Amino acid sequence: MIRHAVPKSASCIAILILAFASIASGQTWSTGNFNTNSGWVRGYSIIATNEPVGLRWEGNDPYNPITTVGETDNIMRMIGYTPGASTVGNSTWVQGGYFVGDGILPGTNNVKVWRSFTPVNPSPTGDATFKIQWALVSSLDGSYPNLDTFAFDLRTADNSASLLRLNLTPGIATIPNAYTLQSVVNASPAVNRIDLGYQSLYELTIAIVGGTYDLDVAQINASNQTVITNFSLVSGAALTSGLAVDDFGTVSMDWVLASGNPADPGSNYIMVNNVSVVPEPSTYALLAVSGVALVAFMRRRRAS
Repeated sequence: MIRHAVPKSASCIAILILAFASIASGQTWSTGNFNTNSGWVRGYSIIATNEPVGLRWEGNDPYNPITTVGETDNIMRMIGYTPGASTVGNSTWVQGGYFVGDGILPGTNNVKVWRSFTPVNPSPTGDATFKIQWALVSSLDGSYPNLDTFAFDLRTADNSASLLRLNLTPGIATIPNAYTLQSVVNASPAVNRIDLGYQSLYELTIAIVGGTYDLDVAQINASNQTVITNFSLVSGAALTSGLAVDDFGTVSMDWVLASGNPADPGSNYIMVNNVSVVPEPSTYALLAVSGVALVAFMRRRRAS
């Protein structure tokens, strides 16, 4: 397993958000419909059923106004900010980071948010490339030490089976201030691929050819989007048996609670951007507004 970590800093997180704002490739998933003048409102997130179909993702944990749990996915923004037109691009998708003191709790211990699309190739011998940028933040409050696992899952178009799952797992890295990228195929035990530093910007690239895949992870300079270091982790490995590129039709982003209890989530969280599947037409992107949004987000969670 490759080991790699980067020291944490508050300024680093702010730079991450500014970098996310500079991404403009592919189709922009505007969050204009996910906002009000008061900022984020429960029931108006990326999975809310009252959002336009073209913008909405799906999820297994919708908001329950009676129990007030569920729909914890967040489009990061500052209070009072209303995004611009859909051609501008807006916010970064955030999951996790909550704890009992927030009063904002999931309704399940395994939250899933996904987007399905027409499989990218008509033949199992074709190819496709999946990319995603993310940063994982360990915690904003040491009083809540649980660290949850997040995952990117490449699944079939009907969302019934996984071709390849990538877990971002804390607590098992062999170096300080790091978590571990793991690959899971065929429901076999997870394979540790690389240790990655918290609060650093990474880009995952999965190139699928037929029934095999290559896996690369690059650390990205948050100020100018250049590649600092690229790690080639897997070459020509098999996807789940019986599945190939023409089955790939869903991207899922998961949050698995370490406690197993929806009322006791961990306080670490993930920021996700620039989710893309090539070739077209299945390209998705979530863009940030500014570093100010992150500051407001951090202050709200600390104050909750």
